[in-house]
Amino acid sequence: MNSCATLITTRPCPISNSNDAWVVSEIDRHGKRLRNVMSSKSGLIFVDPIPFENTEEFYKSEYRKSYKGVHQPKPKHIYRAGRLALKRISRIEPLIDKLSVCLDAGSSSGEFVYLMRKSGYEAQGVEANEPYAVFSKKNLDIPVSITPFSKFKPEREFDLISMFHVLEHLENPIRDLRYLADSLRVGGTMVIEVPNILYPDMAFSNKWHPAHLFSYTVESLSSLMREVGLEVLRCDDVDGGANIWGEFRKVQEMNPSTKENSLQPERVLETIQKDKIFYYFRFQNYLKFIPKSIRQLKEKIHSKKKSPTEILDQLHESLA
Repeated sequence: MNSCATLITTRPCPISNSNDAWVVSEIDRHGKRLRNVMSSKSGLIFVDPIPFENTEEFYKSEYRKSYKGVHQPKPKHIYRAGRLALKRISRIEPLIDKLSVCLDAGSSSGEFVYLMRKSGYEAQGVEANEPYAVFSKKNLDIPVSITPFSKFKPEREFDLISMFHVLEHLENPIRDLRYLADSLRVGGTMVIEVPNILYPDMAFSNKWHPAHLFSYTVESLSSLMREVGLEVLRCDDVDGGANIWGEFRKVQEMNPSTKENSLQPERVLETIQKDKIFYYFRFQNYLKFIPKSIRQLKEKIHSKKKSPTEILDQLHESLA
């Protein structure tokens, strides 16, 4: 039974355009005030009100410092991001060929673009955070446009646009996705990965990242992309349920879908509330520190005293 408070949001849900919502959480993972709500019409979870005076300015200069505590990635971060990039490339390769032109939207410090190019693909990035984008251009020598998506003006169409753990940060996701989709060729694919808010092995208090303006389920991400006008090819959870991986195709007529959303918002809310308690009954959640410590040690060993390109080249060569 839903026992959450109801309210009228300060901004409408981008899927349903409704302001009717339930309060899901009032604080973020750091214990600071941050209200996350769920649209009672679409099931989409989002922060209301927006916590930034100017979201684009925040991501331009402050986000990486507030999140990682640094203005450029440490060697261990590059190694970690490189391993993730190789996993994502292996998932993407069946969707493209060696002549495909690829854009990584929200390219961060550039590991994915670098390894795509190392693998023989024509790839470039667009990144709003200036320190990380400058780092990727200077240290990895990759083509990156330093601009928010709303001001990105590419000179060509792309066969693939990727977006990894970026969509949840966008204040206007449909606007930005439609703008990017204008640069996707008809028949091209947009690949998106986001955190899964229904991942049961994350404590309820840790789910609410202060910079995650939206939190997605498989169903709400699919619904959002239909509103953008893209065809859903695949959308399901990966990485043991921690993340959602979606593949979406641009069709000839990019009309927003009028298909009724199959999601039942009450069921999503019930799942979140249930896992809030059951998380503490899963024995494996008390042992997370062991594989995490091993992973961090491995990252330090394999990245110590190496340049960014040396780290990534070594990872790429390990697959040969």
